[in-house]
Amino acid sequence: MLVTLAPIAAIHRAKAPTPARPRAPIAPRSATPALASSSSSSSSSPDDDERRPGVLSVALGAALALHLSALTPTALAKTVTIAIDQATLGQETCGRAGGVPGTGTYKAKCMKITGKATNPTKDPVFNADVYGIVKDQANDDVLNSGRVGSIDKLEPGVNDFSLQITVAESQPLPLKLKNFKAQGATQLLNASPNPYDDYTEFDDFGAQR
Repeated sequence: MLVTLAPIAAIHRAKAPTPARPRAPIAPRSATPALASSSSSSSSSPDDDERRPGVLSVALGAALALHLSALTPTALAKTVTIAIDQATLGQETCGRAGGVPGTGTYKAKCMKITGKATNPTKDPVFNADVYGIVKDQANDDVLNSGRVGSIDKLEPGVNDFSLQITVAESQPLPLKLKNFKAQGATQLLNASPNPYDDYTEFDDFGAQR
């Protein structure tokens, strides 16, 4: 039997490995798909569209309730300027000064200031603080501050009022009363009490209880 041998070069060519195909460069990932997925996830479904009006109604209702709760009597109260007729201001002694009993080094007396105040509104005015200048005959100050006292309530129109203040025994009378004015509110707020109201009690011998 005859065996034909192929040339060695032909055998090597037959067994030579096929060269690998060059790989195509990998393109960088585009942000477009992410944006697309993001937009697709943010898009609302028909069920979400149906729920949205209900959510808005609840939010509006909560905002309205919060606004109404803020409308407290303090927020609704109007500040009113009260005119005091300077020509009607009067004064008279009212005995021992409340809260300041006489001592060996300091003696005080009570003075009542009266006058007429006009409420220009159609509503009652409450807690009207009265301010003014009060001096004695020597032109010395009687009060350390401009606040003289407060009027509990003023009806619409002209009202009579009276306030009590403390005057040192050594200060000469009559007092000089100037530039009186007042300001209150149309709602009853926390009262600012008259600091000169008489809360002091004395026994029959004049001693403080």
